[in-house]
Amino acid sequence: MMRTGIGILGPAGTFSEMAALKWVGLKRMNLETEVEMRYYDTILDVSESILTKEVDYGIVPIENSLEGSVGETLDVLSGENAEPGTQMQIVGEILVPIKICLLALNNFERVKKVVSHPHALAQCKRFLRARCKDKEVKPVDSTAVAAKQASQSEEIAALASETAAAEYHLRIIEENVQDRDSVTRFVVLSSTNMRTAPTGRDKTSILIYLKDRPGALYDVLGEFAHRGINLTKIESRPSKRAMGDYMFHIDCEGHIEEEAIKDALAGIKKRVAMLKILGSYPMAEGL
Repeated sequence: MMRTGIGILGPAGTFSEMAALKWVGLKRMNLETEVEMRYYDTILDVSESILTKEVDYGIVPIENSLEGSVGETLDVLSGENAEPGTQMQIVGEILVPIKICLLALNNFERVKKVVSHPHALAQCKRFLRARCKDKEVKPVDSTAVAAKQASQSEEIAALASETAAAEYHLRIIEENVQDRDSVTRFVVLSSTNMRTAPTGRDKTSILIYLKDRPGALYDVLGEFAHRGINLTKIESRPSKRAMGDYMFHIDCEGHIEEEAIKDALAGIKKRVAMLKILGSYPMAEGL
């Protein structure tokens, strides 16, 4: 039986695992293909597992509707120092609604420390101020790591998913403790020899490094505007070359095989110092 490896943030019970299971279900992978989830400590570890062919795909968070982009994922996608032919590309995306629970082994009164991923802690600021003023609050690598730690001590509580509660046999002390409902967008990464065909409802992601001249970004955006191409995201990211020096991540509607996208990218290439195509892929099918 063939095996498809998917790298995700671990341990078991993360929102990344939820995204992976959702993507596998939507893809309706061949029943003769066994799907193996492999867990990694960091987003960088997931990306390296793709480049070394340990897994076929990696699924990582790229942005949250409240907390914004995940910098480590953007840095991995930038990958300017990667060896030729080893870059990754985005081949899919998944949207996962984030519902955070307060989890503990027993009574919350015994808890001295609350742990979770930094994004989860940021999404529960009001709850933490109201309910956990007398507790130490500490970030950890993932919500599942938080749940695992809580399962090992009555003095630790975790902010994590209902799935993590079941995985680590924890009590749900309180549900939906996030300040506001939010959605995290995950991207599916694979090596450059993987391609997705146009579906009629696609998205293309690029990375650009501008030439240092007035109006450079305006000219790039004009290449999209003149062709009626809708941008779904534009974000600056430090280039790590010098203070005030930035690259831009841009998402637009359309597939690279469509003439309008081809023409726009050709025009952009003439106007920038660097253009990297991060992938064309089907838009997420909803929540």
